[in-house]
Amino acid sequence: MHKLWKYLFNEDTGRGIALTTILYSSPYKKTYDFAKHSERWSSEQIKSYQWQQLTTLLHHANHNVPYYKKIFKTQGLTPNDIKSLDDFQTLPFLTKEAVQEHSNELKATNYPMHVFEETNTGGSTGFSLRFYVEKGVWFAKHLAYIKILLERGGCQIMDKSVQIIGREKPWEYRPLAKTLVLSSYRMTDENLPRYIQKIKRLQPAYFVGYPSAITMLARYMKSNMIELKGLKAIFCFGETIYDWQREFLEIFFQCRVHGQYGHREQCILAGTCEKSNSYHIFPDYGFAELINRNGQPVTKDGETGEIIATGFHTGIYPFIRYKTGDIATYSTHRCECGRQYPLFKSIEGRVQEFMVSNTNRLVPLMGVLQLISKSSPNMKEYQLYQDHEGELILHIVKKEGFSDDDARHIRENVQSRLGDEFSLSIEYLDSIPRTSRGKYQFFVQKLSIKYTL
Repeated sequence: MHKLWKYLFNEDTGRGIALTTILYSSPYKKTYDFAKHSERWSSEQIKSYQWQQLTTLLHHANHNVPYYKKIFKTQGLTPNDIKSLDDFQTLPFLTKEAVQEHSNELKATNYPMHVFEETNTGGSTGFSLRFYVEKGVWFAKHLAYIKILLERGGCQIMDKSVQIIGREKPWEYRPLAKTLVLSSYRMTDENLPRYIQKIKRLQPAYFVGYPSAITMLARYMKSNMIELKGLKAIFCFGETIYDWQREFLEIFFQCRVHGQYGHREQCILAGTCEKSNSYHIFPDYGFAELINRNGQPVTKDGETGEIIATGFHTGIYPFIRYKTGDIATYSTHRCECGRQYPLFKSIEGRVQEFMVSNTNRLVPLMGVLQLISKSSPNMKEYQLYQDHEGELILHIVKKEGFSDDDARHIRENVQSRLGDEFSLSIEYLDSIPRTSRGKYQFFVQKLSIKYTL
């Protein structure tokens, strides 16, 4: 029965999407309608709703989730003692290590066993978490939010689309979803002309996928003077999208690039809108905090912090004050689109995407990758790697024409940007390996980094 379920409701297939929206139409429609309604809320309505959801979740967790029963008892608290946001922020963080160690204790006892569905994260942070979601319902709700994000770009779920993600098959067409799925693993010089041929035959309304993979496709098309007209939008997820990628893709494809931030744990979901590149946090999806390196809340515009998230749709397996390991920049501004949602000015990447200098200083990756990219047009792929403080290794897959001058120019530019706190060595590879989910990593950080003290 389990195998049949996975086959019929596989989230990666058009069949799974269709069956989910049909058989779980109630949570799908209810979630969509409510999320659309929340777009008209004032900031005070948002704060009131989120506080109501937080208090309801805390009572549920204390009554039905063994892990949180112990947490409240250890803290000498009851949910009734949590009367303000300051009180809420005295609760301990939920770490990835705690989820690993207390996996079964985080399951809510008031849900029947047959609705628990095991899932996992990709493990790109070093932790491949296994946890539980509510079978069918979680994906129906997820699709409702995806529909809203697509609509911001003038698209619909059932429009023709190209998806570039981690898959073993080089390509697959899914007629029910009108989607051409291309593998980010298989983006070779042999396959890319076939990819483009299939894309042009489909004439998609939008692209969705990893920004690194879409950028690689666009670079190939540009170098071979291949055009694609008619794209309404590009939707990027799964990786940090850098400013230089967005600029390049928008110029080349002549359409808007939208960013999406979320994760498998379903604690937070945010996306850009029609008017700006700020990330609008869905207030009905979860509650987000930013915490600085001293463990204090970030409240000033332009400051960065680690995202701490609490999900409102994860009652079956609550994530409360979950340390995501992701870094964002806080924004106090209001977007021209009119939504009063909380905003992140940008998603800076993961904690593991900071470089560590020889003085133990954390240096953000932003800007360095663009500098490397601009330093030489003769790199097919590149990746920074660090396993010692102050030492960086740059892996390069060379194009024909790469010379010692390219290498010298890269070293000089990196030295000028980073100074004496870093040394750079260059190694040449035949290809850059992808992650288990087919993502391209611009930076591999092997040092263990803790953002908060």
